[in-house]
Amino acid sequence: MKKTQIKPSNNSPRAGSLAWLLLFITPGIGVKRWIVVGSIGVFIFACGIAFVLSIGISQPFLQFIRFITFGNVLSPIWRGSVVGIIGLGISVYAGWMLYERLTFGARYSRGSKGIIESLASHRIRSTGPHIVAIGGGTGLSSLLRGLKSYTDNLTALVTPADDGGSTGRLRELFGVHSLGDARQCLIALSDAEPLMERVFSFRFGDGEGLEGHSLGNLLLSGMIQSEGGFAKGLNAAHNLLAVRGQVLPSSAHSHVTLEALTASGKHLIGESTIGSSGETLVSIWLTPEKVLPNEQAIEALQKADAIVIGPGSLYTSILPNILISGIMETLDEISCPKILVCNVATQYLETDSFTAIDHLNAVIKHGNLVPSHFLMNSKLIKIEPQYNQEPIAPVDDIPDSKIKLVSKDLVDESRVSRHDPEKLAKVLLEIIQDN
Repeated sequence: MKKTQIKPSNNSPRAGSLAWLLLFITPGIGVKRWIVVGSIGVFIFACGIAFVLSIGISQPFLQFIRFITFGNVLSPIWRGSVVGIIGLGISVYAGWMLYERLTFGARYSRGSKGIIESLASHRIRSTGPHIVAIGGGTGLSSLLRGLKSYTDNLTALVTPADDGGSTGRLRELFGVHSLGDARQCLIALSDAEPLMERVFSFRFGDGEGLEGHSLGNLLLSGMIQSEGGFAKGLNAAHNLLAVRGQVLPSSAHSHVTLEALTASGKHLIGESTIGSSGETLVSIWLTPEKVLPNEQAIEALQKADAIVIGPGSLYTSILPNILISGIMETLDEISCPKILVCNVATQYLETDSFTAIDHLNAVIKHGNLVPSHFLMNSKLIKIEPQYNQEPIAPVDDIPDSKIKLVSKDLVDESRVSRHDPEKLAKVLLEIIQDN
């Protein structure tokens, strides 16, 4: 259902005032309570002054104050001082907390949305479902862009095995985790998204040592080193970008390599090589043999109300996360919905000619993961030949009857090989709410 925003007009200023008032009285925005507490503090402070100055107060109230301030022991001046200090302390504390809430609201307000509107929206999102998204690239970032409007409780797990382009060079230079997918997820979850996307996605066209590097990858590398670790560096990036949710590597290891064996017997090493090989893959694995999971990722999975696998590059973004020892076992143990999102279209050289069933079977075979739901796009739109992609048709029957098939219009009609963030988010939330 399309949401209608109440807008004040020149002819009816009361409409805007009423809308603002309704938002203001929304429980949980953290403003009213501190106004009330501050008012009580001011009243108590005033009572303290009244005692010191011996101003008359109604007899029942005076007797009550005398009782709780040891009226038979302390003099009026001391009694008034104690009450005044308590009232002043309460007022200052309430004022500080109110300031914190208002500055928080101002930080996240955008466009015509004011502070109170921002706080009310944040309150709703803060109670949203805990969702862990596993994937990578533009697919995962599109998913996060849609979901962040409905919940702040988002965790994006990204592969530690990316070795291409700027990310691969920085891994060799500084030994940092793979940054490409993390950078895209941070941008997608940022409230300053349009500006940050331009800044973080900027790539240097020339310059010795800089050519081909994205500014975002360089900034993240600097944060990781200056803050003393990948987790602390990402946390600093979260604060800088006003991120809703969190982005985590699925492994604690910084040097993880994806390898594969093709049907023709070739041994492929590295995500970038595998993704551009155009070969049919028989098996894929990670090296070193024992890749330890990120404990924060395990905790996020265990607390999740739903796990969303995909969209993203099937072999080089989605499966490398699931192949990690500990991640695979945790996914098998948890009972919340595990929703596999099929890509809208095939990916050139990686999943040429793949059907929806091929995507599902690859996750089951290589990732040892049987999802509870398989979500597919039902609206097929022709893709121009120069992109070397084909839309993936949904299926209405599979051998495993335990998997629920869901087909919906999910395509972004302006970029027909990708998901529409809003459509995808709404369907996922419907699935989560029905379980």
